[in-house]
Amino acid sequence: VFATKLTYPQPVTPWNVKELRQAVINGPKVHPGASMVINEDGSRTVLSASSLTQREAIAKQLLTPSSSAPPSGLKIVCRHIKNGDVLLLNRQPTLHRPSIQAHRARILPGEKVLRLHYANCKAYNADFDGDEMNAHFPQSELGRAEAYTLAFTDEQYLVPKDGKPLPGLIQDHMISGVSMTIRGCFFTREQYMELVYRGLTDKKGRIKIFPPAIMKPQRLWTGKQVVSTLLINIIPENQMPLNLTGKAKIGGRAWVKGPANRCLNLDSMCESQVIIRNGELLCGVLDKAHFGSSAYGLVHSCYEIYGGETSGKVLTCLGRLFTAYLQLYRGFTMGIEDILVKPEADHKRQKIIEKSSQHGIEAVRAALNLPETASCEEVQGKWQDAHLCKDQRDFNMVDLKFKEAVNNYNNEVNKVCMPLGLHRSFPENNLQLMVQSGAKGSTVNTMQISCLLGQIELEGRRPPLMASGKSLPCFQPYDFSPSSGGFVTGRFLTGIKPSEFFFHCMAGREGLVDTAVKTSRSGYLQRCIIKHLEGLVVQYDLTVRDSDGSVVQFLYGEDGLDIPKTQFLQPEQFPFIAENYEVIQKTNHLDEALARMESHQANRQFKAIKKWRARHQNSVQREGGFLMFSQKKMASVKAQIPGGEMKNGRHPATLQLLKMWYELDEKKRRKYLRKTNKCPDPSLGVWRPDTYFASVSETFENGVENFINKWESENRQSYTCPALSSDRLKDLLYLKWQRSLCDPGEAVGLLAAQSIGEPSTQMTLNTFHFAGRGEMNVTLGIPRLREILMVASANIKTPTMSVPVLNTKKALKKVKQLKKQLTRVCLNEVLQKIEIEESLHVKCKQNKHRLYKIKFHFLPHEYYREEKCVKPREILHFMETRFFKILLEAIKRKSAKMASFTEVSARKATRKDLDGDQDKTQNNQDIPAEEEENVVDAEADEGDGDATEAKRKKNQEEEEENVDENLGDEEADSDKDERTPGVEENQNGADGDDSQHLSFMSQTKKEKDRLLQSVELRVNAVLDSHPSIQDYMFDTENELWCEVSLTLPLMKVYFDLSSLLASLARSTVIHEVKGITRCLLNESTNKHGEKELVLHTEGINLAELFRYSDFLDLNRLYSNDIHAMAKNYGIESALRVIIKEIKDVFAVYGIVVDPRHLSLVADYMCFEGFYKPLNRFGIQSNSSPLQQMTFETSYKFLKEATMMGAHDELRSPSACLVVGKVVKGGTGLFDLKQPL
Repeated sequence: VFATKLTYPQPVTPWNVKELRQAVINGPKVHPGASMVINEDGSRTVLSASSLTQREAIAKQLLTPSSSAPPSGLKIVCRHIKNGDVLLLNRQPTLHRPSIQAHRARILPGEKVLRLHYANCKAYNADFDGDEMNAHFPQSELGRAEAYTLAFTDEQYLVPKDGKPLPGLIQDHMISGVSMTIRGCFFTREQYMELVYRGLTDKKGRIKIFPPAIMKPQRLWTGKQVVSTLLINIIPENQMPLNLTGKAKIGGRAWVKGPANRCLNLDSMCESQVIIRNGELLCGVLDKAHFGSSAYGLVHSCYEIYGGETSGKVLTCLGRLFTAYLQLYRGFTMGIEDILVKPEADHKRQKIIEKSSQHGIEAVRAALNLPETASCEEVQGKWQDAHLCKDQRDFNMVDLKFKEAVNNYNNEVNKVCMPLGLHRSFPENNLQLMVQSGAKGSTVNTMQISCLLGQIELEGRRPPLMASGKSLPCFQPYDFSPSSGGFVTGRFLTGIKPSEFFFHCMAGREGLVDTAVKTSRSGYLQRCIIKHLEGLVVQYDLTVRDSDGSVVQFLYGEDGLDIPKTQFLQPEQFPFIAENYEVIQKTNHLDEALARMESHQANRQFKAIKKWRARHQNSVQREGGFLMFSQKKMASVKAQIPGGEMKNGRHPATLQLLKMWYELDEKKRRKYLRKTNKCPDPSLGVWRPDTYFASVSETFENGVENFINKWESENRQSYTCPALSSDRLKDLLYLKWQRSLCDPGEAVGLLAAQSIGEPSTQMTLNTFHFAGRGEMNVTLGIPRLREILMVASANIKTPTMSVPVLNTKKALKKVKQLKKQLTRVCLNEVLQKIEIEESLHVKCKQNKHRLYKIKFHFLPHEYYREEKCVKPREILHFMETRFFKILLEAIKRKSAKMASFTEVSARKATRKDLDGDQDKTQNNQDIPAEEEENVVDAEADEGDGDATEAKRKKNQEEEEENVDENLGDEEADSDKDERTPGVEENQNGADGDDSQHLSFMSQTKKEKDRLLQSVELRVNAVLDSHPSIQDYMFDTENELWCEVSLTLPLMKVYFDLSSLLASLARSTVIHEVKGITRCLLNESTNKHGEKELVLHTEGINLAELFRYSDFLDLNRLYSNDIHAMAKNYGIESALRVIIKEIKDVFAVYGIVVDPRHLSLVADYMCFEGFYKPLNRFGIQSNSSPLQQMTFETSYKFLKEATMMGAHDELRSPSACLVVGKVVKGGTGLFDLKQPL
């Protein structure tokens, strides 16, 4: 179906005319046919499907020039695609480079689908349930050449994200591979030959085979030998076979059978050690780690040594071989007996589950800090308060404690059942075989089948409670059993209860919704990064430049290496290179390279650095020669010139010093300068790595040195003279490093953007991750990525700082005090209860009011002495000076609001209302218009429609607030004037108290009098502070309560004072350090493995922490607020913070992205000296107007560009695409000069 539609324009020459004639005669419907002929003058003749004579006539004239035109050029026939042509396959969404690859076509007559090999599916993220793919057929020789050499699947073996392999065999092949290479798998001669031929169907020439492993009683070959035969035949003729030592995915423990009577050494000749010598598999089982998509396996090593073609062949042949083995000699099935659990294990499981249902109440007690003796009802009441309270912290603690308890039970059950409790153990148990070899499934699946389903989580917490306190209607309110909180004790083997099933469905539904929602989020994030970074390309001088030529990095990723090529440059892989020395030397042409290149410049540089390091071991600070000179001479000069007046604002002694410095002779001065000269630059910075051999990064140099030393010492111990000298090995490693440099023309910007965007599609959306002990909340996942990259927001959602504490006794004491000091205290944290008495006073017709008597009871000091740094006296003082004012303001605001409401609802259009009415209505009309405008803005602002709703709500709220504030403010102003004298008095009084530190318990007569006076003073001050306050008393003994009486005018609408008080108590802050809400001390280990305390704060105030340098290690202070770091420490440190933050976001999901990508993105964001976001404000500084227009808000950028008369050089990829030029990048970066 496809083959008759896709055509390729091929010129007619005497060499291919016969084939093309036949194609033209076959016509457009029959397969090896043609659809159209293009004449020399460009006129086209379409071949008709019906008339054969027309086609034959054209076929005869293919070589003769057509009469009308002068003979120039050739005729071109558009022939159908045929076997061996190259096709570009692509699957949407195209998230990264391997989503488009070139494949060789194979025409299958009568088929209506695209078929492709299993191994490539992971790159496309494709499966066979009806996925659709696009096939593109390159139409020119240049396009075909690039597809064959650059885009071909064999070349796309490593993914640019982190250099790990993508293609690999899957599922059935794993099982077959494990059961075939296991010990005790033998084949007769016929079987052996058949399997070898099935693997090597397309090999030409003779096949090398191995002698049998067992001669008598009959000749048998092992499964390992079959694989070895394949390997030895695939490796190119003229190359040495491969040596490899590696590990299998299945660990050594799995193979231990029965009780180990003597101590087993798992390292020697165990099935989990894969050893290949000279292309022969001697030991070990091949599984996912070797032919799956995993690094440093068999296929990866072949790719590294022999190149892509060979590794592609290895995959193909192993795939065929394993399929054949599974079909012919070993079926595979899985039955109930693979999941059954032994009776005794089942009994234990039952016991643990029963135990778990009793222990819920303990978790709640622990979370709410209640004593052991508290009764059920008491605990439930406390829990209910926590649930209904606005501050959810306690409620979250209950959740956390439950989760911890439940997790322990979960693990206990799994320990009882999992490996040992099953009816069948590992190699015979087919399900375990699948999981262990990496074919399909994970331990979680097996647990859920035969142990229990475990805790169900929604958005990272237990299923929420309804307002009634139940989680589902079938449970009691505030039920302590874990099962009511979503802990499913059933398992799929024996079935689950309806309530459990419902919980399970909730979790499943959440997963579906999540996938639907997050694609748009991550897609927009990726688009933003790509549009910004698209122009970054490695140039021929190895710098990374934007399309306008501005340098973003001098060496790509700080060392110039291409990520897929760095895999075998890790020191762990050096032994592998040494083992396969001859092959690598041959493929990399070591001898020719050494003949042409000199390494002495770089070596000299490294020697200079070593020398400098040896000389200046301790001095790090940068000092000039003059500084050192003046430190030596200053004292003596000062002694000579005792006083003397200032001259031009400088001391005569300093002038004398300057004179002496200038008069020093060259030799002496050089002595000073030499002592203080700077460390020489690293070799990479001085010598270009592509032209100067052995100019490598310092880390690599250190790695090589260490390896060579270790290697030499090992050789000395074994007294063998190795075949290759250490110098040769060193040169080979250096050459390999140089060969791994990034090619000029590589579009590193796009690769970086794809490598961040593609993994972000795998991150689940709303996850909050509790760092440490579930106290600190950190934004994670896509929201955090958006914060860092797209918005570059100055006020992030969860700002934190962390500082290590110095390791001294004194520091530990002080830091506890500091923690108390930095923690914010709200009023409701120290209140015990509030009592309100309400009475109505009617004196005469005019003078009616309500009288409220409010009594505040505070908690005793010992309750919060440990946590918070406030004393009862300070609380009282706060109440008197601040809180009552705040309360009255709030009441006033509330009543004003109420009044406006009643007015609106009860309005009749009486005469006196009308004037007011008109301007009211006008206002109302104004408001919506404004709102709409804002919404339009909002839509543009966020790439997603989701945000507009939030924006709209915000606008409405703001407007309401504004109305309130205005009312409140006017009244407040008038009050303030009355109030001020009282306040000052009050403060003086209180301060006086504090300064003498009188306590109300003091007994002497004289002091008593003074105290009573001060009490009166304080009471009066409170009464004076506001007209509504009638009366005030407080606890003169223990300072634990105070009572105030308010008179308020009557209102038409009754309003609830208690709820207002409650909300105020929550929001009023008694004591805080600006910007910091909470503080935690956590233990962690530092680089040297010592334990140390780290102070974490929620909120950011760097200046405050700088004051405590005596016990905080401020050199290692870290904050996740990038703007704060940039402001305090400069842009370079902000750049490091960006890299670290992105890395941490990915690390939570276990995703590794190469640091070179992150450093490129960070460098681009900080390129202009400040931290700019990757959104349309960040693109305003771009030099190409067309690139700005293709990003967002095209009209705005177009308007600006036309009015400012901006011009576009047509260098950026977007601009080139708009006008149809070849993009300046990749193979389009250079021009070709040809002698004609």
